Amino acid sequence: MVTAVASQWSDEDGGGSFHAIAGVFALGRPIAVRPVTGGLSNEMWKLDTDTGAFAVKVMRAHAEEPGFRDNIERAHLVEAAAFRSGVPCPEPMLAAGGDCLAVVAGDLVRVHRWVEGRPVQPYAWLEEVGELTARIHNVSDSFDDVLDDEPWDGTRWAGLADHPDLPSALAHGLSRAAPRLAALEAATAAPGVTTLHASSHGDLDPKNTLSVGETLMALDWDAAGPRPVIREAASVALDWSNGPRGFQRVIAAYGRTAGVFPHAEPWVLGGWVAAWGGWLAHNATTRADDPLGRGETKRACDRLLRLHTDLDAYVDALRFV
Repeated sequence: MVTAVASQWSDEDGGGSFHAIAGVFALGRPIAVRPVTGGLSNEMWKLDTDTGAFAVKVMRAHAEEPGFRDNIERAHLVEAAAFRSGVPCPEPMLAAGGDCLAVVAGDLVRVHRWVEGRPVQPYAWLEEVGELTARIHNVSDSFDDVLDDEPWDGTRWAGLADHPDLPSALAHGLSRAAPRLAALEAATAAPGVTTLHASSHGDLDPKNTLSVGETLMALDWDAAGPRPVIREAASVALDWSNGPRGFQRVIAAYGRTAGVFPHAEPWVLGGWVAAWGGWLAHNATTRADDPLGRGETKRACDRLLRLHTDLDAYVDALRFV
């Protein structure tokens, strides 16, 4: 959740780059701008103009990587289709030429209409997030595709503990966890299985939503693209709930809205396992010297081990939706 803080400038004070942004995106005459706290990877600003208020995101993370801009533009197509179909999300604003991204004063920028809302308490929105996920999936035509899971064995998981910058206690914990992490991946992987896919948000975590009155709104669509629908529904349910019963409530709401109910099989949870496994590996190998990276390594490992312990209970929850 992002929250505007107090510092601002008026148009009499200057702020040329924001005048340029307003011009490129046809936002009107700038009146004030405020930095916004809470973004994890990029800079965010609230820009007030004579036509309204806008969220300006300055892209920092991965912005120089090959293919980044193309990926964001493809994700925008999913977001824009969802917005046109009435899915609750902020309106994306387009730059001159029709792209969602523009380079302004040397920065890569995108803009949305500003929405006032509140951060969500996940457990209070279980049915709503299930319905929201289904509404997103229902926007595009669905299609069958094959899962491309590549589970790691215990040796590869144990290798994460070898990074020289990991504290000994964390390295020891990863080494001990390796057999269970491998077992969880093996149980939930389904390489070669054909299942239903659709365009989707891709990261409908609580931090990427906002409550606006009684409505749950989806923010930050930068990861949008094709997803296996039942796996994404299960991933959302795992991220928003704190146990099998809450998980079941999300899945039931999803099924009622989408008309698709996940199979009661472990592989349905494999997308969540792969995502958190990837996050664990990323932090253990590239951020081992950073306290935040070490914290995320432990958090990801703990979450995966909890699912390993409770896997049968979650599969049973799918069975009795």
